[in-house]
Amino acid sequence: MKERKCPFLETKTVTFCKAFPVKMIPLDKMSSLDCLCETTSFQECSLYNEISHAAEGKENLRGFSLKSDYYYHPKHLWVSPSPENAGEARVGIDDFAARLIGKIDRASIPGADMPVKENSVCFLLHSGRRTVRLASPADGVIRTVNPRLADNPSVLNEDPYLEGWIFSMQIKGDALNGLYHGTVAGKWFESEIERLQRTFSSDLGMTATDGGEALTDISSRFNDAQWGKIVSQFLG
Repeated sequence: MKERKCPFLETKTVTFCKAFPVKMIPLDKMSSLDCLCETTSFQECSLYNEISHAAEGKENLRGFSLKSDYYYHPKHLWVSPSPENAGEARVGIDDFAARLIGKIDRASIPGADMPVKENSVCFLLHSGRRTVRLASPADGVIRTVNPRLADNPSVLNEDPYLEGWIFSMQIKGDALNGLYHGTVAGKWFESEIERLQRTFSSDLGMTATDGGEALTDISSRFNDAQWGKIVSQFLG
């Protein structure tokens, strides 16, 4: 069940020195409908997202989140090795890809025991009439598919790094060595955000941010032709 107010919110009566600057939320603001803190929309708060992402091992890079301990394929796929089963790893899309694709309403994924080849298309994600073809990040064999995706594919947008994993696979060879990881992944991710900003401003005459924060659903700014061009550049 969705929280009815921000879990970080505390209301207390305090005594403080007015000569020392203290940032507080005035009670009259707390009762205002414009305040997110006591509504189910608290997740729209940038401070809430920054704190909660940090608790989950995520970095906030220019409004996009990155799971810092994962490995990343250049087409915005992440790989998280299993701590229990050697050579097995979960695969998903990063926050950047989820926002480019838009609201995901269907996923087409091969079944268990299906062999996949690095950089070859192995699954599809659908957003209305739009479809993205995504490649495997490594050679291997699919082991399991996330059962949540059949009933709730929107989890790929809501939580792409944890609950929104797509499939697990047995990876062949040392494919992880060719993926971005750690500080290298962070630098690559920031360069991709910069490239997206340049594409928005030069090719589309738009901005990928709204008030300094990255747009939650970037795809809503595109017509079909523009969307296809962007997806081909970054995810194709």
